Amino acid sequence: MLSGIVLTSCAGGAQRSDPTAVVSEYLTAISEGDATTATALDDRAVVAQHEGTTTEKAGDFESLRTDAILQAADSRITDISVEPEARAVEGDDDTRRVLFRYELAGRPHESSLDVRWDDESSEWMLTQSLTLSLFVDAVQSKVSFEPAPFRIPGIADTVSSDAGTAPSLYLVYPGEYTITAAFPEDRLAPGTSKTQSVVADIPGDAQVQFDVVKLPSR
Repeated sequence: MLSGIVLTSCAGGAQRSDPTAVVSEYLTAISEGDATTATALDDRAVVAQHEGTTTEKAGDFESLRTDAILQAADSRITDISVEPEARAVEGDDDTRRVLFRYELAGRPHESSLDVRWDDESSEWMLTQSLTLSLFVDAVQSKVSFEPAPFRIPGIADTVSSDAGTAPSLYLVYPGEYTITAAFPEDRLAPGTSKTQSVVADIPGDAQVQFDVVKLPSR
């Protein structure tokens, strides 16, 4: 069961809400396809995680983190449980590590997210997000590849339609997604399926590769 909101004491005798509550709310939102709530909770964490990295310049953080995409996923996280105790990180009582478990596509997973007390809002804030990088590429060889135009349930238009301006990756929430190549089938290498299913989950990135005999942009 998800932990409820309780009051906990902290240094100086002040009262703070349960640090696990924001993680429970976050995971529940993802499980229910409520990306609007999830992105409101993790927006600052996402920016901080990627600030100054190549992902910040090359990635698309928003297009696939929507209610429509998450609700159209073939499967989302289920059976969420959050540990009731959140230990201080490196002795800092303002930063807590929250352990949790869930299932996705029939597989159990466990991990943690750090939260930090924000004096300005008087709330616990996520300092980490449960987002993953999704790469969708057309690959002709090890040195000849590009972002592939694709379709995904939840978006009516083709994604990455222009290889010259397309992002190299997209951030997504954990889930199982169906990706369909949105370019002529005669570009696909023999034996390569036009539609592929990918499970985006921790740890690591999610990769969809369409082997091609000719790059879609040529």
